[in-house]
Amino acid sequence: MKSYVHATIASTFSWAGNIYDLLLMTYVYSYLEEAYHINFFSVSLLFSLGLLGRVVGGTIFGKFADVYGRKPILMLGTGLYALFQGLMAFSPDVLLLFVFRTLAGVFMGAQWTAGTVIAYEQAPNSIKGFVVGIVQAGYGIGYSLTGVTYLAFLPFMGMAWREFLLVGSLPLLLVPYMKFKVSEPGLGTAERVRVSYREYTSLLLKATLAMSGMFIAYFSIFANYVTIATMEGVPSSTLGLIMTIANILLAISFITFGRLADRVDKKKLIYFGLFAMLFFLPFAVPIVGQLRVIPLMLGSIVGYSFSTGFWPLMPLLLADSVPADIRGYLSGLSYNMGGFFGGIANIIIGILVSFFGIATLPKWADIFGISSLLLVLVSILTWPKSKANMRAIQV
Repeated sequence: MKSYVHATIASTFSWAGNIYDLLLMTYVYSYLEEAYHINFFSVSLLFSLGLLGRVVGGTIFGKFADVYGRKPILMLGTGLYALFQGLMAFSPDVLLLFVFRTLAGVFMGAQWTAGTVIAYEQAPNSIKGFVVGIVQAGYGIGYSLTGVTYLAFLPFMGMAWREFLLVGSLPLLLVPYMKFKVSEPGLGTAERVRVSYREYTSLLLKATLAMSGMFIAYFSIFANYVTIATMEGVPSSTLGLIMTIANILLAISFITFGRLADRVDKKKLIYFGLFAMLFFLPFAVPIVGQLRVIPLMLGSIVGYSFSTGFWPLMPLLLADSVPADIRGYLSGLSYNMGGFFGGIANIIIGILVSFFGIATLPKWADIFGISSLLLVLVSILTWPKSKANMRAIQV
């Protein structure tokens, strides 16, 4: 089996585990509130710490991955985010709960920084977009598995919510596979040149703006959708099934958009996805009484999820535009800064809900979702028309 296949498999499933662990807790907000005597704002903050920790992990370990290689950082990130997820499940007090969540986030950032890049770099040029799409499909796989797990635990969730969270430690099993099957062709020191980060500041800002918009658009909806749908009277079993279907389709969408990106202009695909998300959002999270029809809501959240499939094209645009010497650092920084602002937005939503009441949650989710999609649009409209100079600049 070719080396890029192993790299793609390892990256895809470690990314699936990453997302699984990030989102698993959204199903048990009420149990966390009861067990640790915290409110909705506190669980919103807890969720966001997973995103905020990614900034630290992506920045620090992105540089390490550029210097020491992608593989060791991929192994370290995967093993430790899974470990801290397991520890979080049985946190004896609220302080350790928050500490373990933050540390899990740090190593989630490390995993993404190394995983996507190692698969991208080893893939043949003719299928780089396709491979990145497969890796990012791990997002949909991971989220859909949270729905499957939720359905499996639903009959006894009240007694086993900690065990439900503990399942998130299973990605530890991927580390031996990475050790023995994933290779990483080294770049000889004679080939390495120093690169001026300053030359890529504008591109980094645009990529960060776009990734921030995507994270806010996604998490303002999906970090709160279990609560929103429950408020609208969606049965728990139906909700778990719909979340599973939506995210299986999201995985398919990632692969589809990635494959199309090898043949069609990436910006056009992003525009298509953006306008589709803007169309589905008001129906998926209705704030007008006439739109509060459960079948319409659930069908629209599936459409919203599928339309998100253009997301991998943003890191692909950046990876195409910068030299390998700084690819891990810039990709990790832009992606995880996007996660940081996504986390901040979710905290703000939690504060607003605390002030104005839980009934206002759909309104804030729509406002943040629509505004953030417009941020992505601005970023793509101002993206350079031609690729950035791929030649490393000697300093």
